[in-house]
Amino acid sequence: MKFTTFDGDLLHPSLDIKDGVLVIGFRYRVSQKEEKEIFVVASNGDVEATDGDSINIKDKLYYFEKGRRKLVRIEDKWSVAELQKFLDELAKLKAATPSPRAVFEEIVGLAQRYTELEQEIDYWLLAAWILGTYFYPAFYAYPFLHIKAPKRSGKSQSLNLLGQLCFNAIKARPSLAALSETVDSLRGTYLIDQADALGRKGTEDLLDILADSYKKSGGKRRIINFDKGKNREILEFETYSPKAFASIKELPEDLRDRCLVIGLIRSQKNFPDPDDSNNNWREIRGRIYKLLLTNHELVSSTYTVRKIEYRDNQEILGRSLELWLPFEVIMQCFGVDERVAEAKKRFLAQYGFSEYEPSELEEEVIKAVLGQLQGQAEVIMSPRAISELLPADLFDSGDTPKQRAAKVGWAIKKFNLSSERKPRTKEGVRYLFQKSKVEGIYKSYFKTSLEHTPLAPDQADDANIEVISV
Repeated sequence: MKFTTFDGDLLHPSLDIKDGVLVIGFRYRVSQKEEKEIFVVASNGDVEATDGDSINIKDKLYYFEKGRRKLVRIEDKWSVAELQKFLDELAKLKAATPSPRAVFEEIVGLAQRYTELEQEIDYWLLAAWILGTYFYPAFYAYPFLHIKAPKRSGKSQSLNLLGQLCFNAIKARPSLAALSETVDSLRGTYLIDQADALGRKGTEDLLDILADSYKKSGGKRRIINFDKGKNREILEFETYSPKAFASIKELPEDLRDRCLVIGLIRSQKNFPDPDDSNNNWREIRGRIYKLLLTNHELVSSTYTVRKIEYRDNQEILGRSLELWLPFEVIMQCFGVDERVAEAKKRFLAQYGFSEYEPSELEEEVIKAVLGQLQGQAEVIMSPRAISELLPADLFDSGDTPKQRAAKVGWAIKKFNLSSERKPRTKEGVRYLFQKSKVEGIYKSYFKTSLEHTPLAPDQADDANIEVISV
């Protein structure tokens, strides 16, 4: 048997940045009943457009992985005429690309026009986040944005502004269907208003997906889909993309430590609505598209260099570094280096508010296991046995032994505390705990007088398969 292998690479048709190659895809109407697709590809300083399914760059074939994906209409975001003009001017070496700093400052000015934030530097962080939504495939992780404020403070207005400025942004209800349409098809910025609802019962599966989707390793989600004829197929869709949440209350803990919190002030000003009549949003987005096509390689290389520098100097570690780096890279590549130090200080202060702090019960569970590990490398215990070592006031007064054991079991799973699950006995399920692992988890989560609380380890669950019906 002779194996046939795929000789090429796949690119997402809506937006991708890979190996120095950028693609942006659109559809456009050519007649009353017909639409066509166009892919704008940039590499090595050259920009070209194609309506084919693939493109050859330096003797390597790149395929646009369209599948069932439907691209955004260019008329909704930019315009065919402006794209054609830009391509023609590039071909004649007459294209005047906008100043990156001028575009950055323009976004800052728009944020100031439509919102009132707590501090002046917050506008610069918000502008960096908005511009980063166009470049996010170049980053290993991209932070969520949490717009948190009391009622009537302008949260919905802020999301409307993001909807005008961010890449392929769509404001939608939090659901698997909306996530699939916005992220997998469009690689768009997913805007969720009234995100307080994410903490309600029944949202657990969606929360798991959202929490995992701030980084590329969150991967694809597989769904078993049953149609009306009960036929079954496994669908895959991507989840990694920029996401912004607006809420009155705190987000669920698994989302909080992936967010930059932007606080709004209930202003006495009468802000205009960010609708099409106030600004030429297509023109503004057009300037950002041009910078994306001409600066994607700079952003990618700067990101690589800064990752190496931070790895060597150890100034910021873990998830805080993952989430901060896109801000710094965008600010540097857009020529606003002088604001980086202030922005970093503000980011770390705001991010500190969103870090997850374990509960007293969770801490005591880990301490109880550590207590049983004194003098030995490992121990086997059940949640019920651990619960009996804990003070009664850590539980609700009406909790039964079974309910107490369940709460302990939840803490064990949440912190990935055990090294192995053992067969069930009359005590119930039992776990093997290893001293080195439990000690490492305790040090990672709980502060001493000299240590900052590091960030939670990632718990990817790409292998999960959800089941839905349509």
